[in-house]
Amino acid sequence: MERTIICISRQYGSGGREIGEAVAKKLGIPCYDKCLIQKAAQEAGLSETAVAEYDEKGEDFGIAVSGNPFADTAALGEAFYSEEARVFEAERRAILELAEKGDCVIIGRCASAILRAAGYRPLSVFIYADSADRAKRIAARNNLDEKRALHKAQKVDRMRKHHFDFYADTLWGEPESYDLMLSSSEYGVSGAASVIASAKEEMQHE
Repeated sequence: MERTIICISRQYGSGGREIGEAVAKKLGIPCYDKCLIQKAAQEAGLSETAVAEYDEKGEDFGIAVSGNPFADTAALGEAFYSEEARVFEAERRAILELAEKGDCVIIGRCASAILRAAGYRPLSVFIYADSADRAKRIAARNNLDEKRALHKAQKVDRMRKHHFDFYADTLWGEPESYDLMLSSSEYGVSGAASVIASAKEEMQHE
């Protein structure tokens, strides 16, 4: 029987993490997100905080150029790429190990592209939402006003797109990258989880 692996990509503030957790609960399988960061951090020899900041915000691990703003830019770029590559490779190994263990839901981390390259057939889902809904969710979570929340959403989405587009052979947020694209504004968390669970069942019965 084909393994049940569901990969959730999402716009920031769309509720994709909550939907992934709801899918996992509905199917009775594990959902990997923060634990995957922790595992990757340990394997890459980086702190969990550093990996989390890079993964969600695109931070540069605190590397900065002092003095002349154009000095050592090549060294800076090389250092950043080296850290980024270490994080990605650690996460790639972690994702493959988790998939080997059994059925699961994996949130983000370019998991669908990684698993397909390794011969798996996950259900790849993209969750999006209306800007107003995203702003409200982010504002409530981070104690921000909705204007700043939307700005944060745009920034994080740019970083997620950059990361996905660099490592995958398709584009973030584009239909050809996913089996299913759902609006959490239309379906809500519970409704979206039900659609995803049903879609995976249909794939298994083809």
